[in-house]
Amino acid sequence: MGHGIICEPVDVRPETLLLSEHVEQTEEAEALEPFHHFHDVCELVWFRSGIGEVLTESGTFTISGGTAIFLPAMHSHDFSIAAGEKEWVLFHIDPSLVATLIQEDALPALETVLCCRFEGTARTRIDTLLDWASDVSSDPIANRPLLTRLIKLVLGEMTRSASIAPRDITRDVGKFERLRPALDLVAQQTSHTVSLEDAASACHLSEAYFSRRFKSVFGMNFSDYVRTYRLRLAARRLIVSGERISDIAFSLGFATPAHFTALFQNRFGMTPRDYRSMAQGHEAIL
Repeated sequence: MGHGIICEPVDVRPETLLLSEHVEQTEEAEALEPFHHFHDVCELVWFRSGIGEVLTESGTFTISGGTAIFLPAMHSHDFSIAAGEKEWVLFHIDPSLVATLIQEDALPALETVLCCRFEGTARTRIDTLLDWASDVSSDPIANRPLLTRLIKLVLGEMTRSASIAPRDITRDVGKFERLRPALDLVAQQTSHTVSLEDAASACHLSEAYFSRRFKSVFGMNFSDYVRTYRLRLAARRLIVSGERISDIAFSLGFATPAHFTALFQNRFGMTPRDYRSMAQGHEAIL
């Protein structure tokens, strides 16, 4: 591998839940070199053409036309695709949507990597659903219900299909796994800011070494990661709940509503009130 492992930021706004990308390359296209990375969102990739491999924490999967792969959030991976013609559709998905599917639709298979190959009418069906999803994603807010439904259909189809078995399951992922306890701690303790001391202790590392290692892997300081994580949670709750803005701020460990508002506006470009109004289409609750 040789490239290390980094967190590649993906800004899936909570009011849209999804971000899509369509990539199509000609016969003259060069091979895609491996780029070992992970995201704080889930990833669904539909390969229409091309051959290669997806290297993940769960092992290496062979891909070709008609292959769909789902990667959970924070799951390190990279793609290696041969030179020549290739085409795929990529969807980055907010983890809250996947969590809903796991809990309400009883799809525990989405807690790990899924790689499925479809043929015949099944392939046509998946291709049609994702082509439609790609089209309507041009206006993700207006088309959010339809877009969400289409992705749910595809993920449901994948969980009911036979997943391709990986190879090379002993692949070393220690660089990332060493820090996972700190990420779990942040996810579990959302009511207050997890300290650097607590995060380092959870990983059984000194604070200085933990800080250096975290920055090299994630490309940001631990405190920046915690703040970004809590702001994403806040944005989601502004949309799906009727909680008072001040209550959301305090419940997520922000010192004051004013401090929360300033950080939120810096991150999302608008106040929490305006954000809720835009996403829900009605006045925000004070």
